[in-house]
Amino acid sequence: MTSLLRTFATLLVLGFAVSACGNDAVVATFEGGRGTDANPQTTIDGVWKLTGGIADGSSMTTVEDWPVTLTIEGSSVSGRAACNGYGGSLAVDGTSFLLTDISQTEMGCAPEPMEMEALFLAAFTRTDQATRQDDRLTLTGPGVTLEFELELPVPTADLLGTLWTLDTIIQGPTATSTHTTADPATLQLLPNGTFMGSTGCRTLTGEYTLSGATVQLSSFGADGECPADLQFQDNQVITVLGDGFTAEVGGGRLTLTATDGESLSYSSLEQE
Repeated sequence: MTSLLRTFATLLVLGFAVSACGNDAVVATFEGGRGTDANPQTTIDGVWKLTGGIADGSSMTTVEDWPVTLTIEGSSVSGRAACNGYGGSLAVDGTSFLLTDISQTEMGCAPEPMEMEALFLAAFTRTDQATRQDDRLTLTGPGVTLEFELELPVPTADLLGTLWTLDTIIQGPTATSTHTTADPATLQLLPNGTFMGSTGCRTLTGEYTLSGATVQLSSFGADGECPADLQFQDNQVITVLGDGFTAEVGGGRLTLTATDGESLSYSSLEQE
């Protein structure tokens, strides 16, 4: 996985001026992304998932298994633009936002998500108004409309700090058990933003960011060597983790799903 960041040239301005849209639309002055009263409906802070949009008269359709997300948190924005992660800082002047220090990872993906990524980023930087209606967020600008829905965060109390052990590798309709003679493949995401684990033959360490249910590794190291009979398992763990993934926790299990749909299923060692 390539994790080098590149910085976009010049500053990009996003003016999030709030306008009314129907009886339930939110009208508020946002300060650093947060509303001016205690009603959560008067904030655009949150993790949002793109559901569709229009750019210059053409529909923008998301690619299956390649979500586009937007996280607004105080003075920062971040997310996944189909293939790559992106982020930046926000400076607030009234209802306008000055977006600076924009950067993104430089991974290469299939042509379809890469095309979607380019369309989204080009449209996103042209938006200048934001309207929230219940759990939907609409960003608009000259010739651009982007529609988002609120994404519920993964329960971090269960996810973070728990030591998970891998027992199943899922590829489409095929589920494969992990190698029974190897050391357990494990994963532990720590609350301080670091992680550790194993593929069953190599030791994993690094740092991560969590946006809603999406986990992106900002640094990733794998040390050691693997015998031939563990190379498949090692490759699948490295691929799913390294490309970024969504996390689902429930019933003492953790399921990680990569952007290409392949998954890893872990159980909680504490519950065994």
